[in-house]
Amino acid sequence: MDRQPQPRQRGQRLLVAHLRSLDPHTPTAKERLSEILGPQLAHQLLFALAPRQGARRAA
Repeated sequence: MDRQPQPRQRGQRLLVAHLRSLDPHTPTAKERLSEILGPQLAHQLLFALAPRQGARRAA
């Protein structure tokens, strides 16, 4: 049986992940994606997700 994590557990995991990301020796998201997907696909994905300069935000 798969149990859904309790909201508090999820929050703690997210906080720990965020704090680990502040370590300068931790690989960046781009580095992790490049390792999993390959550098070309990781670049395309990040480019597609990046905000466009001059794009208007939804109000």
